[in-house]
Amino acid sequence: MVVMEILTGIALVQKSVSFIKENISTAKDIKDIAQQIDGFFTGESQMNKKQGKGLSLAQQFGSIESTAESFIDKKLLEEQRQELKNIINLRFGPTAWDEIITERANRIAEAKEASRLERVEARQQQKEFIDTLQTIGIAFCLMAVLILIFIFYFKAYAKGWTQQQKLWQGITVEPTYTTCRLKTKKVYKDKMACIYVGANKTYELEFTDIRIGCPKQYKCVVNKNSKVPTIDSVMESLRSIAK
Repeated sequence: MVVMEILTGIALVQKSVSFIKENISTAKDIKDIAQQIDGFFTGESQMNKKQGKGLSLAQQFGSIESTAESFIDKKLLEEQRQELKNIINLRFGPTAWDEIITERANRIAEAKEASRLERVEARQQQKEFIDTLQTIGIAFCLMAVLILIFIFYFKAYAKGWTQQQKLWQGITVEPTYTTCRLKTKKVYKDKMACIYVGANKTYELEFTDIRIGCPKQYKCVVNKNSKVPTIDSVMESLRSIAK
């Protein structure tokens, strides 16, 4: 695999130099051969990066054949580079090659810096996102704590409020009163059961002493559609009271 990559690099270098040699005379400016110059540098990079990598110690240091091949490849690359430099300087001026090298180095540096800035920005965005999540989490926790404090405060102090305060707070609802009038009464021994009826079918059962008797009416809380006390239930209540 390493050998194939080195061969690919050599082939790319040779192909690029060959094309430039054939077309340098018709090139109006360096842009006309820019693609082939890039091809040369790509092939050169492949050769420099792959030589000596992926080989065993015996192949790198103990094999005369591999050492010789590596030396020859290096010399061929130097020759091709020098030849390309001479061709370009001859066609476009004595400093053309150095300008190409400088421009390439600047673009590589700019690309590395842009990549570094992208990584920095990505890390910053990630940090800001995490900070935002943490802020939201803290705000949510504070809100939950405030709600719990309010609930505990409400329960703790609601017990000491007056009836009017409870009405203001909406804890209790003021009852509606109606006039309950005596409907019937039952007597057992010295006890009396008084059954009253009011508005909205409000039924009330009151017990009193036979000597006092049942008041003809009184103000009672409206209890809509309440259950009518039966004779049996009334008598049972009277018996239990009389014991």
